[in-house]
Amino acid sequence: MPRFAATLLMILLATACKPAAPPQLDPQAEVIARQFYEDVHAGADLGANTHLAHELKNPTSEQQLAMFRAMMPDEPARSIELQSWDAKTDSDGTTTRLSIDYGYSDRTLVAQTALFKSPGGASPVIVGFQVTNKPPSQ
Repeated sequence: MPRFAATLLMILLATACKPAAPPQLDPQAEVIARQFYEDVHAGADLGANTHLAHELKNPTSEQQLAMFRAMMPDEPARSIELQSWDAKTDSDGTTTRLSIDYGYSDRTLVAQTALFKSPGGASPVIVGFQVTNKPPSQ
């Protein structure tokens, strides 16, 4: 019996020491981020966007988005590639950050989008967005 208890204890300890599963990218996050980029590019009414956090629906954010829109060429992107992402979960919910490259004929733009999903939330909302020029490869 002691041998069985020792074996059971070893199994329980091994299970408890097992590393946590790596975070998974919310499948909605990339779709929402890409659609938001397209909405900014098209000059859509972002006040009606249900995936944009209420706190970002203000004149200052609209001015910043207009600056980002001015950086975007009229042509459609030739390539769109998720470069990186990370997700952090705490008691308030999950924050996901995505970095997506949009390749055009003369430049590559990097759209960085931050999304937040509360534990009871149906889908993530955008809480941050930025577009920058990607430096040319050396």
